[in-house]
Amino acid sequence: MAASLNLQPQRDVNGHLTLDLSNQGLTSIPEDVFDITDLEVLDVCNNKLTCIPEAIGRLQKLYALGVNGNMLTSLPRAIGSLQGLEKLYVHNNDLSELPDGLEALQKLEWLWVKDNKLTKLPTKMFSCLNLVNFDASNNRISTLPPSVENLQKLTKLFITDNQLTEVPPGVCSLPNLEVFSVSNNKLSTLPPGVEKLQKLRELYIHGNQLTEVPPGVCSLPNLEVLSVSNNKLSTFPPGVDKLQKLRKLFIGYNQLTEVPPAVCSLPNLEVLSVDQSPIRYLPNDLTRLARLKVLGVPGCQFDEFPRQVLQLKTLEELYASGCKFDIVPDELGNLQQLWFLSLEINLLRTLPSTLSHLHNLREVKLWNNKFDTFPEVLCELPAMEKLDIRNNNITRLPAALHRADKLKDLDVSGNPLTCPPQDVCEQGTGAIMAFLKQEAEKEERILKAFNRLSVKVKQTQWKPLARSLGLSSRAMDAIKASTPDDVPDQVYQTLVQWRLKEGEAATLSALEQHLRDLDFQQLAEQLSRTQTEDVKRSLDRLAVAERAQKQGDNIKKTQPEGAVAVRKDGSPDPRTQALTARVEPMVRSDVPGAEQKSVFLSYNWDHQDKVLLLHDRLQERGYSCWMDIKQMGGGDSLYEMMDKGIRAAKVVISCVTPPYAESKNCQDEVALARNLDMPIIPVMLEKTTWPPPGPMSIPFAQLIYINMARSQEEDPWKGPLFEQLVRMVDSFVKRPKAK
Repeated sequence: MAASLNLQPQRDVNGHLTLDLSNQGLTSIPEDVFDITDLEVLDVCNNKLTCIPEAIGRLQKLYALGVNGNMLTSLPRAIGSLQGLEKLYVHNNDLSELPDGLEALQKLEWLWVKDNKLTKLPTKMFSCLNLVNFDASNNRISTLPPSVENLQKLTKLFITDNQLTEVPPGVCSLPNLEVFSVSNNKLSTLPPGVEKLQKLRELYIHGNQLTEVPPGVCSLPNLEVLSVSNNKLSTFPPGVDKLQKLRKLFIGYNQLTEVPPAVCSLPNLEVLSVDQSPIRYLPNDLTRLARLKVLGVPGCQFDEFPRQVLQLKTLEELYASGCKFDIVPDELGNLQQLWFLSLEINLLRTLPSTLSHLHNLREVKLWNNKFDTFPEVLCELPAMEKLDIRNNNITRLPAALHRADKLKDLDVSGNPLTCPPQDVCEQGTGAIMAFLKQEAEKEERILKAFNRLSVKVKQTQWKPLARSLGLSSRAMDAIKASTPDDVPDQVYQTLVQWRLKEGEAATLSALEQHLRDLDFQQLAEQLSRTQTEDVKRSLDRLAVAERAQKQGDNIKKTQPEGAVAVRKDGSPDPRTQALTARVEPMVRSDVPGAEQKSVFLSYNWDHQDKVLLLHDRLQERGYSCWMDIKQMGGGDSLYEMMDKGIRAAKVVISCVTPPYAESKNCQDEVALARNLDMPIIPVMLEKTTWPPPGPMSIPFAQLIYINMARSQEEDPWKGPLFEQLVRMVDSFVKRPKAK
């Protein structure tokens, strides 16, 4: 006996005196156990026992005995003396026979002997008249004794995975039988009288050699589950529509050429499986199945995606692999309840954009199709946790996939991927998503640079630039026709088309060279400065992270009361925590003094000109303002200067646009201001939802904003809205007299 083994029995939830010795690696039962004569439950399952001693007969008060999951080749005859035994679990051993004497267990209700090597069942065993649950699955039993009809209280009978060639008629005389599983045997027929099993709820006869389903099955009024898959059925008996309580029907792997029309009249059907059948179409009345949640049609021989499926609004799981589909209809996006979608082993090259409507979709299987490009719509599935798209012909994963932040299991093996490179893919989902996030940030920087450059290019410069970038006259005409009077938009579209055409070769350095070749030196210099600033920002981020790592305990984090947003239940909001965690290394008490600036201007560079104008207007009113391009010089650290500027200010003006809400730098500025309990005045410069989506929704949810997005003026900083802003600033800042 192991020294640490606890032989002290405990009362279970039902008050039975119980000794649990399961999963202890025991090779024998400690002798002391047999002295606990009041023991009612003994559990020694999942050990390494090769025998049970006859001493088990001393435990006369045993109510339940669990010896399953061991290496037993026989059972002691003494088990037959346990007159109070009601539950006996001997499954998952190496038993080739059961001992005589089990018929004496007249109180026995549960007997599980599955997963052994039994070739027969003792006839006398069926004298245990109180038996209600008997499982002899996965053995080598070839016959079931006729005496099975003695078990008049039996409710569950499992003889699955044996070698039965027939079922004795006595089974049909079991009036209380509710579950009967005789699947995966060698049955060619079922006995007459099946209709007498009026309490039967579940019937599993799949995996046999049946050529027909007895008509009596359709006379079972309480039947809820019927599984007849993997037989030799070519027809289905009439009257299946009488099974009004049927919830699950499995009829696949047969020779049926159609779904029995009567199936469409089953009002409670939730699961229908017709897998691997020579079915070419689904009945139109399938749409009447108003409660259908699971539909399995893999391997069917449809000419096209069955339109009836698209009207099953309650569908949650769709299995449609191996059907040779090459198109999925747009209407698939109507299945709003769908969480599982299996479309592997088809001929798909694209997916409909409407798939983005499936906000509950968690698992998608698309392996072994014909995809040359990754379906971008998959990036728009907010609930997606698992995606299997292996064995296609995809060379690139879109950077936008990193937005699927719930994706934890991504399989892209068997694709000729170059982006991410194979060594990244081999590291798994986490590495792939991190790589894609970096690519997304790089793409964002490029598009922002395009946006800034587009407002600087003159009308006379656009066409030479477009030609230099390789755009055809037809492409330029199309761009001009789409926005005839908007030169910045024409330039932006030109740059984006160049990026799409050239791919990775369309870098900002390459664009700068095009500008210099055209002798657009001023534009080239502006673009060069943009690249330098972007690199410096990235280096600043790295430097801050490294400095925070080195400082360790010397970093003093401040968390003023009320700085972290909370949920209604009082728990910290994780989105605000994420922002706080990112900027806390910047919040230090040892920051050197900064020039006093009353107003900190937080903005994204997409509206820099407007913010510069705001800076000047506030300065004219006597307010000192901090703005990065006004205060920062060469060599300045972005994060250090930002920290100084916010600490020295008395109020922060957040110039809100959609890119602003997504910018990590801007998110950091807002989070730092909140950590310092700094008042924030949001000013909406571009139309967006309020609060803006993403991490800033919590900080801005309770704040009053000034809506400048409607202003069409070149100088929006005049009029009543600007005066309102001044009044709000004045409430936080004691304004000095204007000079």
